Amino acid sequence: MRSWRTTIEQFRQALRIHGGVLALCVTALAIKLSRIPIPTRRLRLRVFRTIYGKKYAPLDESEAEFPLWAYRSFNALFTRGLRPESRPFSTAPTQFASPCDGTVQDVGKVERDKIVTVKGVEYSVGSLLAGAEHETFDGGQFVIIFLSPTECHRVFGPVDGQLGGISHVPGYRLLVHPPFHKKEFPPYSLNERVVLRFRSQHGACALILVAGWGVGNITLVVDHYYRPRGRCLTRKTYDPPLIFKRGDWIATFELGSTAILITERSIRCAPCVGANEKVNYGQPLFAL
Repeated sequence: MRSWRTTIEQFRQALRIHGGVLALCVTALAIKLSRIPIPTRRLRLRVFRTIYGKKYAPLDESEAEFPLWAYRSFNALFTRGLRPESRPFSTAPTQFASPCDGTVQDVGKVERDKIVTVKGVEYSVGSLLAGAEHETFDGGQFVIIFLSPTECHRVFGPVDGQLGGISHVPGYRLLVHPPFHKKEFPPYSLNERVVLRFRSQHGACALILVAGWGVGNITLVVDHYYRPRGRCLTRKTYDPPLIFKRGDWIATFELGSTAILITERSIRCAPCVGANEKVNYGQPLFAL
């Protein structure tokens, strides 16, 4: 059941980050129109360089797969791919690669089934996985990566693996921006999210894709037929499991987002990154 207090907090946070009702309404309208094609190259460049340059930091256009004008809508630009040479993937079998671009918010060990963030917000692994089996992750490693609007919003396989199941957890759209985190409104367990359970040669892992403000869609490239049902918790099991390789494109975020990677306790690995560190997809996160 949705809580009216959380709904009000969601609206309050949106007002704060956008600076008032009018700006919030303009942003909400822009999100609705983000898939509509922009008719001319000149207009696309003007719109994109206004958004990225004034509202957000400028993009590194040299990394994009195509010239800026080739993206026919804002959504197409936001979910753009990057040139392979700009994101070399770690090929070491003893390393977990970052599944996405972003900034490491927290990295550490799951202790007594708990993840405690630097903001003091505590999460049980069970709450993140929405009731799915979680005991195996107690004592494992975790990393939380926040994606800013300027970064590539595609998600890739961190290791060679077998995808055994997917869960869609309905929820809120609280801001995942770190300054907005509160103990009474923990966004990672309250927000809409998609949970991917997979096995690597080293053991079980979970990749949790958390939606943020403005997100209405997390698409799964590994399963184009998967369509979660709005407000219902849905699970899908793959038998046989879906096979993916390290670096395979597996999902896409649209607008605000956070990715959480958790490893099984039997995977003896150490972090290669620290909190507040900027990472690119393909960069080593953990090493055995």
